[in-house]
Amino acid sequence: MDQPNEIVAQLGEDNLLRQLSPPQLDNLLRHAVRRDYAAGDTIITQGDETGDFALLLLSGTLKISLVSASGREIILNYCAAGELVGEIALLDSGPRTATVTAVVPSSALLLPTHTFIEAISTSPATIAGVMRELAKRVRQQNLVIESDRTFSMGPRLARALVRLIDEESSDGGLLYNPSQSDLGAFAGLARENVNRLLSEWEELGVIARRGRTLAVRDPEYLKLLAEFGDDA
Repeated sequence: MDQPNEIVAQLGEDNLLRQLSPPQLDNLLRHAVRRDYAAGDTIITQGDETGDFALLLLSGTLKISLVSASGREIILNYCAAGELVGEIALLDSGPRTATVTAVVPSSALLLPTHTFIEAISTSPATIAGVMRELAKRVRQQNLVIESDRTFSMGPRLARALVRLIDEESSDGGLLYNPSQSDLGAFAGLARENVNRLLSEWEELGVIARRGRTLAVRDPEYLKLLAEFGDDA
C-alpha cells in the first residue's frame, strides 16, 4: 500500500479527508483495503442497499453516473487521483445514489464507514469541519444546477470539457478519451449537438481530433465560455 504521507500529498484542498487530524487519517488509512480495477469495471452500483465504504482514488479515472426515471444515463462527474468517491456512504451507510465505473485501469483504497464515523465522533472540531465542507459542496452544486438551466449548449459542453482537461498533459489532452455519447451525458446534450459543436470548435482551432482522441488547443476560450456563457 502507498505510504500515508504519499496519499495525503495527493488529496485535493477540498477533499473531505483533509478535515481529519493526522492521527485520525492515519488510523483510517490503516483500515483501508487497496483494490485494482480494469477499464469498464463497475465498482459501485446505483441502488445498492448498503454503502459501507468510500473510495479514495490512487490512480486512473472513475465515472460517476446515474440512470434517470426515463432510463437516460446522466454522467455527474469524472474523478481523478486524490479524489474521494462515494463519501455520502461515510455519513449515512444508506443506498448508493450513483454508479461508479472505472474508465481506465484504476487503483483505489476502500475506506470503511465505521472507522470514519469513529474518527470524527471523537472530535467536535472534525465534525464542524466536515459539516462546513459538505455545506460548501451543496452551494457549489446549486450553482451548477442553476447555470445548467440558463446556459445554452456551447457553454455546457465547454464546462464538461474543462472538467476533463488533464492539467499534466502538455498537448491539451483529456483525462481519457470519452465518446460523443459520454460527452453528451456529461453536458446534458444530445450526441448530435455534441458532434456539431465539436466540428465548429475544430474549425476554429479550439480543439483538435484524431479519431476518437480529442485535445484542447485553446483552453482559455473554453474556460471563458464555461464561466460566462454566451456573453464571454
